Amino acid sequence: MKSILTAGAVLFAACALPAAAETVRTGALSIEQAWARATIPSAQTGAVYLTIRNGGAQPDRIVALEAPVAGHAMPHETKQDGDVLRMAETGPLSVPAGGALEMKPGGTHIMLMDLKGGLKPGQSFPLTVTFERAGTVAVPVTVGRAGAMGPE
Repeated sequence: MKSILTAGAVLFAACALPAAAETVRTGALSIEQAWARATIPSAQTGAVYLTIRNGGAQPDRIVALEAPVAGHAMPHETKQDGDVLRMAETGPLSVPAGGALEMKPGGTHIMLMDLKGGLKPGQSFPLTVTFERAGTVAVPVTVGRAGAMGPE
């Protein structure tokens, strides 16, 4: 009886954990934990966060981004300017050889411009990322709750 209760508790705990975001691989790169925050339906902008790991001996860089939920997507960075946080478009983002590029709230991220209806919790959409060396890959993005600080 005790082993049945233990097995039930383990199964319940596993079901209660949030689903891990899918890892996608292309060439020497792996793209992990792609997520976005929910927005209001009339929002014109949103953001995608993810981590790209480069297991190769050569650096790579993002040369293009596309998402069907937005008119266009671009790399952005949040920087402190005195007492004000400012976002600005960056140039192509690099992924160092043997290193990682981490995109998170308050830092580097992918800005979705001209959203087509906002982002809803539980929604998912593909983000097409084109790398200079590794080619093009579709990365599934999962939308979490508004104000989330990480994938859910």
